[in-house]
Amino acid sequence: MKPQSALLLLLTLGSFLTATATHAACAIQLSEPQINYGDITRGQLLTRPGNALAATELRMGDERESDLTVICDRPSSLALTFSAPVKENESYAFGEQGRTTLTLHDVTLDGHPVMIDSAGRQAAKMAFSGETPLRFLTEDQPASGMTLRAKVRIATWLPAAITRVREREQWQLNGRFLVSSEG
Repeated sequence: MKPQSALLLLLTLGSFLTATATHAACAIQLSEPQINYGDITRGQLLTRPGNALAATELRMGDERESDLTVICDRPSSLALTFSAPVKENESYAFGEQGRTTLTLHDVTLDGHPVMIDSAGRQAAKMAFSGETPLRFLTEDQPASGMTLRAKVRIATWLPAAITRVREREQWQLNGRFLVSSEG
């Protein structure tokens, strides 16, 4: 019996710290800085909910979540971006042809819920999009604080055609969160 080929799928999320004389020094912490989907065969992908043999794109299974915490040395208005190769409007390249979306939600600043603002759009949850920063508002005004806590929901898809492999292949996304502060 011939062994089935497998796909090794890995998503690495890093962070970048800011520290300048005019801005607050901030650090980013992630509960899951590396999401490893492990070795997966095409057959296993096809058994996951929502995937079908006729589908043009296969979802990697359940969405994953990571807790994100930004801690600054003084109250600041924060902007958060995710830097990685962009695939489409609100997704990033996962390998050469796959895609990953990262959605920020359940955001609090110093324990108080805040709205997310990006290019004039406001919502309680929002996908990272290219290098467009996500800012945070309270009552339509820039929110300021020392500790931002949020969850990042991660979903990954692969084109069905590229899951037909003869040997082990590896796909990954390496990206990093960037934080900037004002104040």
